[in-house]
Amino acid sequence: MPEKIENLQDFLMAIIGLLKFIDKSSPILFRSNFRLNLSHSLEEAIPTLIRLKEHDYIQFPTDSPAMAEAGLTGSQLDLKLESFEHSYLSFHEEGGLNHLVRVLKKGQIILSSIGKVAPGFGSFAQELIMFIIEELSLDTTQDHPLDI
Repeated sequence: MPEKIENLQDFLMAIIGLLKFIDKSSPILFRSNFRLNLSHSLEEAIPTLIRLKEHDYIQFPTDSPAMAEAGLTGSQLDLKLESFEHSYLSFHEEGGLNHLVRVLKKGQIILSSIGKVAPGFGSFAQELIMFIIEELSLDTTQDHPLDI
């Protein structure tokens, strides 16, 4: 079972773990062209996220007024991380596409906030997750691997 998500470093490690899981599961989740491009994108994104988790804004968010203004410190951060953790644990305990999409959506919100205020972070991770969610949410009337 995953460990508790208590800070932004833990959050980024959980996102990295989800992205690795998605990459391994991509043959049953996505169409072939998206799979190929996703794999290449993750080869770039995961090392960048690993590097960025050491960023001062991530390690010491309370030292940055911008992080506080973005709701990434104190009780605002605690609320977001607890909600993300709940969905993360639900996905790990119960599985399922709905749980995966829910945890990705919550992660996307936090990544968006980080990307707006942490220098050098940008929106790459949030946008990558947005496209993953969109691909997972394709109309099920189409020929899609997850049709039930």
